[in-house]
Amino acid sequence: MKRFTEIQFWLVLIFFVIVSLLPDTTLYADTSAKSGLESKEIRDDFEGEEGENEDDLAGFEEDENEETGFTDDTGFQQADLRQTETEGVEDRFILFGGFFKEDLGYSYENDETYPKWSKIRSILNLNIDFNLTSEWRAKAVWNGFYDYAYSHFGKENFSSDTLESYESESEIRDLFLDGALSSWLRIKIGRQIIAWGQSDVEQITDMANPRDLRELGMVDIEDARVPILASKISLQINTWETNLVAIHEFRPNKTPTEGSEFDPLAALRENFVILDEEVPENNLENTEYLVRVFKTFNGGDFGIVWADVHDDGYHLDFESYDALQNQLSLTPRHRRVQSGGFSGNLVKGSWLFKTEFAKKTGVAIARNAADIAKQMMATATVAQMTGNTYYNRESQIIATWSEKDLLQIMLGFEYSGLDDFTISLEGDLEKIEAYDDNLGSREISGSASLHISYTALNDTFAANFFLFHLTDDNGNVYRINLDYDLIDALNASGGWVVYDASETDAMIYPFRKNDRLFAALKYSF
Repeated sequence: MKRFTEIQFWLVLIFFVIVSLLPDTTLYADTSAKSGLESKEIRDDFEGEEGENEDDLAGFEEDENEETGFTDDTGFQQADLRQTETEGVEDRFILFGGFFKEDLGYSYENDETYPKWSKIRSILNLNIDFNLTSEWRAKAVWNGFYDYAYSHFGKENFSSDTLESYESESEIRDLFLDGALSSWLRIKIGRQIIAWGQSDVEQITDMANPRDLRELGMVDIEDARVPILASKISLQINTWETNLVAIHEFRPNKTPTEGSEFDPLAALRENFVILDEEVPENNLENTEYLVRVFKTFNGGDFGIVWADVHDDGYHLDFESYDALQNQLSLTPRHRRVQSGGFSGNLVKGSWLFKTEFAKKTGVAIARNAADIAKQMMATATVAQMTGNTYYNRESQIIATWSEKDLLQIMLGFEYSGLDDFTISLEGDLEKIEAYDDNLGSREISGSASLHISYTALNDTFAANFFLFHLTDDNGNVYRINLDYDLIDALNASGGWVVYDASETDAMIYPFRKNDRLFAALKYSF
């Protein structure tokens, strides 16, 4: 990921606006021999990409069963309802597309520490599709943004890390080659999204892609996936499919930086020194592996998943302790974890029932503050006795985390029996095995999420309500989204997100004054 200067952003935007206004020069190729599977997949990809870290990011999402070409995520046989809209698309050799979007955010409760205009962002998305042959296709997607909120408020008020992460970004999202080697074997190589599992909230069996978590509760999990460089082999025999994946690059979760609105380590920084995040190198030894065996049947699907990957979320690891200063330094690091589990769904009339389960081994669980303080006092006593006042990482004299196994389960449903309404409810539980009292997390924790959607005016208007609740009084996040298609290529949207927490030790409590109104205008080309 590279930073994007304001001048560079506008030069690229002006160039592609001019290109989009030119007469259609799309090249065509003869694809009359294309199979139904290949045609459908190419039409799906040609529909374009959505914005980086936005509510309309669904274009980046690859449906769990997209590569099969046979079923949607309910397991039903798909009818190509978009044939009229996409007629001739499969004949195009090259197809250009993208969008330009203005995104505004107003955090009305912010004090002088953060700007009230928390987002004044211009986003540019460009994608190009190549229909190489009847069996092979390629795709490239670039996304960049520049946020004027930081220059408006004063860049000197932000850390370099915050400016690096939030002010601008230039990123190649998708860049892959996809093709069929035979009627039952296909490969996909390059930067891509690999979306498995059923949960709309938690990362249970969906372990391939890291997440963009820079703005709490602003996007859904399927919209926050960050593409990775991977090789995927898919073998399909009748209704059975096996996916073999090797991931060649490690990309950590995009997390809030020091000094940003949603910095999760703000309280810890008052007592400890948090050093720069240490990311595993991209080499053969750090290659990650995933396997999925997937079965579709009349009315549903079921998949078994195994993964050997690095944890995309960091843990705080002991780096050093200075007894004279009573100063503990910690480094965010990523452990290798193994995961095995299953996911599935079943449709009954207007109801869709879904479940997901995984056991993760080798997970780093943070120790609680009292335990770490106790270890620091004991180390200080040893330092007085021995005269050795500085301890580095090799000494491992202070343990900031424990290795544990984790059980995760999700149960949920979706109901679409009311005209123009869809209601989804999901509950997630997490249990730490061989629990110790010195851990910073509860032995059993959970969350619940509710999503109600309504469409009207021939689907040109959509209203969505989201509720995310953390158990044990850890807080709630509420979000309302309104979208309206002004014309075919122009969409207006807006909404409100609220962070609610009453207990001072609640996870959401530090962000209780980050409520935000937001609005956007998007032009697609």
